[in-house]
Amino acid sequence: MLTPIKRAIIHTRKSSIRQSDESHETQMEACHFVANRYNAKVVKIWNETFSGRKNVRPVFDEVLEFIDKGKLKIDYYIIRAIDRFTRAGTAEYETMKKELSKRGVELIDSYGIIQPPKNTLEHLGFQYDWSMQSPSGIAEVVMAENSRTEITNMLTRMIGQEIRLTRDGYKVRQPSDGYVNKKIPVDGKKKVIQVPDPERAHFYIEMFNLRAAGIYSDKEIAEKLNALGFRTKKQNKWSNKKDKIIGTKGGVPLTVKHLQEIIKRPIYAGVSCEKWTNYQPIKAQYDGLVTVETFNKANRSKFFIKEDGNGSLQILYDYSPFETRQKRLRNNPLFPYKFILCPLCGKPFMGSSPKGKINCYPTYHCARGHKYYGISKGEFEGNIRKFIKGLQFRPKYLNYLETVLLDRYREREKEVASSSVYINKEVTELKSQKVMALDALITTKEPTIRAEIEQRIAVLQQQINTTERERNKMDITEKDIHDFIAYAKYLMEHTEELLIPLDNTANLEAQRALFGLVFDEIPNYHQILNGTPKLSFIFELSADFHEGKSYSVRPPRLERGTFTLRGCCSTN
Repeated sequence: MLTPIKRAIIHTRKSSIRQSDESHETQMEACHFVANRYNAKVVKIWNETFSGRKNVRPVFDEVLEFIDKGKLKIDYYIIRAIDRFTRAGTAEYETMKKELSKRGVELIDSYGIIQPPKNTLEHLGFQYDWSMQSPSGIAEVVMAENSRTEITNMLTRMIGQEIRLTRDGYKVRQPSDGYVNKKIPVDGKKKVIQVPDPERAHFYIEMFNLRAAGIYSDKEIAEKLNALGFRTKKQNKWSNKKDKIIGTKGGVPLTVKHLQEIIKRPIYAGVSCEKWTNYQPIKAQYDGLVTVETFNKANRSKFFIKEDGNGSLQILYDYSPFETRQKRLRNNPLFPYKFILCPLCGKPFMGSSPKGKINCYPTYHCARGHKYYGISKGEFEGNIRKFIKGLQFRPKYLNYLETVLLDRYREREKEVASSSVYINKEVTELKSQKVMALDALITTKEPTIRAEIEQRIAVLQQQINTTERERNKMDITEKDIHDFIAYAKYLMEHTEELLIPLDNTANLEAQRALFGLVFDEIPNYHQILNGTPKLSFIFELSADFHEGKSYSVRPPRLERGTFTLRGCCSTN
């Protein structure tokens, strides 16, 4: 009897072309070896260049579509490893694996971690959904979660360092047009600055000088630059899979709109102002293409860099010597609930105060890819307050929380005791090295050697201090637990007071964080109106909110089918 042919597909993934992940070729070689071991014929291969931490996976969707529409039954989905499949964590991994399972496709990795499901009632001849269990289930979950944690740690280190470099005035991304990146040695390390691009810098210098002169219109300036040969910089266009170049963009003449955008960029005056500087201007570690004075003249006081006597910088808007208007705040206290989501697009609301003939009309609004949706500030915030007043917490969960935390404290005590052994050992070793260094210092007369030993002693002492501080951070007491419970109870009992700011000076970031404790996910405006947001397990809405009644005490009324008066004693 002929053995049925098994068919397989192979899926490899790299994060990006530039990163040093295992190559597609290496992954394919390992996956082909697995296919041969299973006597399976490989009918399709997908090589993906995409971040595994994202929940949106176009190639995986393409694979599912291929399986659904294909004429051939696919038996195996072969990957190099779980972290090549996804880095989005356990939930996403199980969802993707379930999608394959529904189609009768078995997921296999080249390391042999993933095992096929087993029927725990096989010996009795019965099978149920719940009796099918994978022996490697726990290992798979651990690997998937480790993949997510690993990418978080890598990005934290990388992005954190890039943020620090940006705030120090260095460059961490591709250069701004008109500059090229250059590495320079700083304290024994290579750091990046921007220097004028010999081929394109003169365009931007001329652009600012012409506008600063104040005798040309923007259209005339654009025409002059285009006559000099200005064209926007060409850039590669990549496919959706980020695996190949499908064309280029740019190379077009300067327009008035583009000119007006470029003129406002402070980086051309050697000033960095972006998200990673918290939108505060910072003097870059290199000179700009033009001076700050030329930049200010070119912007004609609508965008003004002000240098204070202490070396700090400010960016002012519509600048005049008598009145300045600061840049609009992202967290405008006039609109404290902008983080509530638009019901049409699911993005946070925006706030503005359009002017009428007489007054301004503060409004929460959104129009991102859909028809304009706006609600007046009074109506919007009135409904938010009504909802907040309808919140109540479940006191019984405080007892559960305290019990769980105390149990966790006992476990933590054990962890601390175990960790302290190793930390104390490390401190002892460091102190021993310090003693040896001190002995060497006493017996050495050579100044150069003594200086080196003294430097070594200072380093050792710093390591000792750091290690001891880390040990002290680990300490936690039952008082800490009870203090936390008391604070949690205060938050629950004063929800209305904390979530509804009394004035426009409230800490909006802190207030938004408190909203995060009340809701499992930030609601949209319709959910607030309907009372249907996903609340944290310790909160619920009062019956008054759902019944649309006043929050004052309701008068007694007769319940249907009984002689009981709500709010009064019962009668028979």
